[in-house]
Amino acid sequence: MRSKSLAYLCLAVVGVSLLTGCVRHKAGSAKAPVTTDAATSAVAFLDKKFAVMPFTIPATDADLLAGYLPAGRVVPEVAPVHLDAALEQDLAGSKQTIVPAKMAAACAKSAPHGDESGRLGTLRYYQNVGKCAGVDYVVAPLVIDWRERVGSEIGSTNPAHVDFVLYLIDVRTGGLVKQFHFDETQQSLTTNILEARKFMARSGRWLSAMELAQEGLKLGLGELGL
Repeated sequence: MRSKSLAYLCLAVVGVSLLTGCVRHKAGSAKAPVTTDAATSAVAFLDKKFAVMPFTIPATDADLLAGYLPAGRVVPEVAPVHLDAALEQDLAGSKQTIVPAKMAAACAKSAPHGDESGRLGTLRYYQNVGKCAGVDYVVAPLVIDWRERVGSEIGSTNPAHVDFVLYLIDVRTGGLVKQFHFDETQQSLTTNILEARKFMARSGRWLSAMELAQEGLKLGLGELGL
């Protein structure tokens, strides 16, 4: 009898271990990938200068360098203001050389779009912003969709949803070096077991859209080497 109980206990432990291993593996794959590309590593950017443009709300698909705007999207006008403040705070600890935000904003207003149409014209505009600021790289952030949480941090009928993209443009070549796309709706532990790590890290709280965006910004700046 004792041997049978011991055998059942061993099987239970093995089963739990296998289940935990599967959850951890899939949860890890759901995270934004960490770049290992030398072109976007912090080391590759030594002695380089960056201009980080203010957040904008794209009006048409041509404002994006890839993909299309989702139907029924909503972005309150105050969202870019809050995102700019969070972005500036995160960049304050960057080891890269970043020109003052006011200079980047001024160049964003004055830089020409060039003669090209569509997305090529948008890319040329970002290149011209970089030339105006006298930098090597430009970071262009766009907020695509923004849905605030309905409810409180302890209970939400509609969780927060944030969709934004960060573009990294090489001013010398005018080419897109890297893009980081953050498109996330917070999910509960019961809805998606693969979100267990995020759920625990957030202490089981329902985040506001700004809190969700702040998580995305930290991931994005890390991936871009900033």
